[in-house]
Amino acid sequence: MTTSKDYDLIARSGLFDANHYLLEAPDVVADGCDPLEHFCRFGAREGRRPNLYCDPAWYAALYLGGNPEGVNPVCHYIRVGERSGFRPICYFEPAWYARIYGLRPGTSALRHYLTHRRTQLYAPNSRFDLAHYLARYGAEIGRNRDAFAHLLRHGARRDLEASAGFDAAAYRARHGLSTAPASPRVADQEACNPLVHRLTQEAAEEHARRSGTGRPWWRRLLRRG
Repeated sequence: MTTSKDYDLIARSGLFDANHYLLEAPDVVADGCDPLEHFCRFGAREGRRPNLYCDPAWYAALYLGGNPEGVNPVCHYIRVGERSGFRPICYFEPAWYARIYGLRPGTSALRHYLTHRRTQLYAPNSRFDLAHYLARYGAEIGRNRDAFAHLLRHGARRDLEASAGFDAAAYRARHGLSTAPASPRVADQEACNPLVHRLTQEAAEEHARRSGTGRPWWRRLLRRG
């Protein structure tokens, strides 16, 4: 059960995308309830995403040890996680983003990206070469579109190049990743996306180095098809 403090904190944060949540949750649309209230009461612990760049289940497994205390992972990210360099999802690097784009202290990197992601001026992580990707696929993506979201939706089926130095097809073969299912859900595509696979591994290893715990979680966090 949520508290009004959770609701207010997330509402003020700018990290809850009601349109994204409802597109992924037809049951919530059918019920006609407040999507943020649903997320706070049920969605967070069910692993539903408040926006495209936040995965509560993944965050809780990696940073909260499975979340035995039942903390809302988004609230934890707002209060503690972002300033600690925790990623809200494997493919968003808040510390790198804030440094590369010169954000002022106290500015939420994730909120900044969510606000500006369609401008095609900002990359969500260090492995995604935005200029390279737009040069190759910009005509297909079009203007006022999130370029990395294009990679999430189509990269797993077509092994698109996130950068000149990343051979997605070779990575897929080397790690035995299955081909993407015929599903419109981004989460289903992610499980077979070579770049997402690599970033998942890197995020877990990064956290293990910081916490001094070795590599306890990353193999089960890599969601193969």
